[in-house]
Amino acid sequence: MLQAVSLTCRRGQRRVFSELSLRLDAGQCCLVSGPNGSGKTSLLRILANITQADEGQLIWQDRPVHRNDSDYRQQVVYGGHAPGLNGSLSVQENLDSLLLQDGVALKQEACDQALLSGGLLAYRRVPVRQLSAGQRRRVFLVRLSLSNRPLWILDEQLTALDSAGQKFLGELIARHLEKQGAVILTSHQTLPWKLDVQQLDLGRAC
Repeated sequence: MLQAVSLTCRRGQRRVFSELSLRLDAGQCCLVSGPNGSGKTSLLRILANITQADEGQLIWQDRPVHRNDSDYRQQVVYGGHAPGLNGSLSVQENLDSLLLQDGVALKQEACDQALLSGGLLAYRRVPVRQLSAGQRRRVFLVRLSLSNRPLWILDEQLTALDSAGQKFLGELIARHLEKQGAVILTSHQTLPWKLDVQQLDLGRAC
């Protein structure tokens, strides 16, 4: 599904990581770990085609991924440290906008069920700026649950989630993998789910 071949990332004169390779097949999950400054977020942004590696190549479904590759980006949902929401819009309006980007057309009933599962149905008309950090994270998770994109790249998505939110995320990932999707994630916390994951330790890969 996705291959990274001999990736090198530099910040100024400092080499963050070099000659880094990985392969992720359908139905697989990869946990990227390492100390602060080891390049976890940099790697995920490269894998999401948001930034470019200084050296190396990405290959998706046996074809090279190019700079600003719109076809590849349509296969990816990227979740960064910030949920990427518009604080002036309501929960529902944010979801409508994000799902439009994902090319997903849903009946309201399906969206309502996803909001209910994410604990946000009562907040659907509330502006996002009025939500807690954990609730904002859940808005992104609801988007994940409704997305049809096969590759999820998730940077520290456990942050600010309570135990119910963590359980919701774990269920989403497990279901996505069962459907032969793929997931790459980082977390400073021990994963609270029983998932079979590959391990990529940037503390050793530098």
